[in-house]
This record gives sequence, C-alpha cells and structure tokens, in this order.
Amino acid sequence: MIAPLLFLAGIAAAAVVDLESRQTAAQITTVDLAVNWGAPIRRASGILYGVPNTKNQIPSTFYTSIGFNYLSAGGAQFPAATGWIFGGYTSRFQNVLSNFQTARQFNAQFILKMSDLWGTDGTQGSNGVYPGANNDFVEYDAYLTQLVKDLKANGMTTNIKLLIWNEPDLSLFWAAPQAQYFATWSHAVKFLRANLPGVPIAGPAMSQAPSTSNTWWTGFLTRVKADNTAPDVYTWHHEAGSTDINNDLQTSQPAMVNMLNSFGLAIGEFVIDEYGNPSEQTPSGSAWWIARFERFNMSGLRGNWLSGANLQDFMAGLLWKSGSTYFANGEWQVYKYYAGSMTGFRVATTGSTDRLMDNFAVVGTNIVRILVGGRVVTGTYSLQIKNLSALGLPTAGTISVRTRQFSFAGTTGQEGDPTDLGLVAHTYTGNVLSFPIFQTDSATTWAFEFGF
Repeated sequence: MIAPLLFLAGIAAAAVVDLESRQTAAQITTVDLAVNWGAPIRRASGILYGVPNTKNQIPSTFYTSIGFNYLSAGGAQFPAATGWIFGGYTSRFQNVLSNFQTARQFNAQFILKMSDLWGTDGTQGSNGVYPGANNDFVEYDAYLTQLVKDLKANGMTTNIKLLIWNEPDLSLFWAAPQAQYFATWSHAVKFLRANLPGVPIAGPAMSQAPSTSNTWWTGFLTRVKADNTAPDVYTWHHEAGSTDINNDLQTSQPAMVNMLNSFGLAIGEFVIDEYGNPSEQTPSGSAWWIARFERFNMSGLRGNWLSGANLQDFMAGLLWKSGSTYFANGEWQVYKYYAGSMTGFRVATTGSTDRLMDNFAVVGTNIVRILVGGRVVTGTYSLQIKNLSALGLPTAGTISVRTRQFSFAGTTGQEGDPTDLGLVAHTYTGNVLSFPIFQTDSATTWAFEFGF
C-alpha cells in the first residue's frame, strides 16, 4: 500500500504539478468551501438487521460511536421458514420487539418489514402464501389485525415506519402476479391508516431504482395515485453494483422526483433501506456512499449480506467477534470517523464525472475534514478544494494537510483507529488547493484534514 500523501512527500513538486495537469474531469472530486450545506446528521448511519435478539449483547459504544439512527428488521430467518403463514408469528414478533427496543434505546428510527413477519423472507420456498389471490384478504386481514394489536400493546406506534412488502419485484419475495401485489399494497395501506392513523407507511422497497421503463415502478405509482395510497416515505434499494449507472443516487433521486411530479404525487422523504453490495462494503466504498447520501439529503441503511443467525448480529457486517467479545473492522472505523469527527457544517462537494470517486467535507472549529471514497476502483484521482478564502485564508500560499488512512482486513479483520500518516505541506494558487489521490487498491481510503 502506498499512502497518498507519504508518496507525495517523496517526489518532486514539478512532478506533482505535471501529474495534476494530466487529470481529466472524470478523475476529479471537488470541495467548495464557500457553500454551506448545513449540519451533518449522519444520513448514511442506518443498518439492515444486524441486531441480536438479546438486548445489549453488542456493547452500546458500537452503536453510539457511528451515530446509529435507522434500523430495518422484521424477524427474517428467526428462525427460518416461520412467520404468520407457518404458525411462527409469535417468535418473530418477539424478535421484532427486541430490535425495536434497541432502536428506541439509541433514538433511532425503526422500519418494520411486515412481509418478514408474514413469513416471506426468502426462506419460504414453494410453500409461500401471498395475500390477495382471487382478491381474498381474509387471512391477511387476520394477520394485520394481530399486528396492529401487538404494535399498540407494545408502544410501537412512534419512531416506526411500516414497510408493507420487501422487494416485491423479486420472485424470491413475491412469487405471485404483479397486479396481486398492487392490490395487496392498496388493501394494506387502507387497513393500516384506518387502524394506526399517523403511523408512517414506507415503500415500495423495490430492489431496482425508480425508472420510467420499469413497470413495477410505473404500475405502482399509477395504482397509488388512483387509490390515494401513496406511501409517506418512498423506499428503494441500491445493491446492484458499481457498473450500473441506475444504481446511484445521482440517477435515482432526480428520477424519483421527476416521476412523482409526472404522476402528480407529493414529494416526501426518500430512504434507501438497503445500500451497498458486498464488493462495496469496504472503507472506500462506504465513504463513497456516505458522500452520496450527504449530497442528496437522503437516509440510507447499509445492506446485510450475512445469513442465518449471523443476519441477526454483527451490525450488518461492521463488527465481528472473538468468542463473545466484539471488535470493529475497518468499515466501522469509517462510520465512527464520519459520526464523531465530521462535525460543524457540510460544504458543497461534487464527485468525479466517472462516478467512481467522491468525498464528504465539513468545516468545524478551525479545521476542515474531508473523507474520500472510491467505488470499487483503483487509479489516480485528484481532490480539488476551492474558495479557501471563504475560511479567511489567502488565495495563494502553503497549507499543511494531515492524512488518515483507513485500512481493511475484511469483515472479520480487526482494525483500530485510522493510521495518522502525518502532515505534508502543499502550495496552492488561484484560491484552489489540489493534490492527487493514489487509489492503489479498492478497499483502503483516506481522510484529509487541515487547520485555518
């Protein structure tokens, strides 16, 4: 591993200038210190499942240190092939209750995946039962009635959002006609709004991002407009990988806004309740996603690619353990820095036009912190920091920049705080500081800091 600024310290300044002059727009990510985007609220610090059924099994510091603020769960695979349709509703609801209580303990929002409680969590196989067949909702109404009763009895009507069905566009979770899903959605929304007024409803939790060419999305919006059953919170997933241009908030957020406008539907909160595929769950990939969520002012919950008992543990792959003792991996350290160090106010940023390098930047008390992240990429990029005079600095001069390196030894590899690589002095002119980022592997990433 060649650290970016240590490497710079060992080469001539003229070579640095020549390298930077050959950077294309596709390889530049920028910070504009003159544009205040408001306070950071840890928009990317949510997790999907990952919370043990035993309360306080994971020490609280692992939650608080990353700014944990969203949890989505529904009792999936607890145990497998259970839920309402298999007579295992009670055990799954107890798991849901435990997860909800953990979320509430840390003042986090809870998204209830109702289809997991029903029993369609991917483990149901050919024995899955899907409500609304032949327009029959008798059994589903019995389930909804019990669920409403249990939510009220356990104080689960605040800090909660009800997600009716998870990834209905995948046959793994909805092996029935598309029209039957639309009917089920409308039926459930009307039931829940009549019996749990004021509790937000989230959806549709499609596996694919919104698009006018996707009939699941256009059909859904057509139906909710006609039935007045639009969700309070629009959700979808971003786990299709780094080569799909639609698998990016830069595409999906404006697409969702445009589609809602075209259907005459209100634009409310957007939540990505699953983000990041396994190859992106590294320090670099997580930093890239953090930059995206902060720019588009959307909340995100990192995806969980564990299974069985592990699905209900390890904070969706941010932790591992030796025996019963938990430890943090390199990704958790990124979220810790994001939540604990990146305070003050956000400033405007742009990602590289190839969409593979991005950054999140804040101005704190006499210090600027910039977290960079590449999306499963190697190569040389540039970070450009504009309008230094907005901080009271001269338009030309020298700035000493500290680099912190976030390493990664896999999900099961323990990592401590990022490595302090020291200070390197950079000269700048024209009110812009620029230096290269040498992304020599696709997992490691860096934070840059300088005082003013």
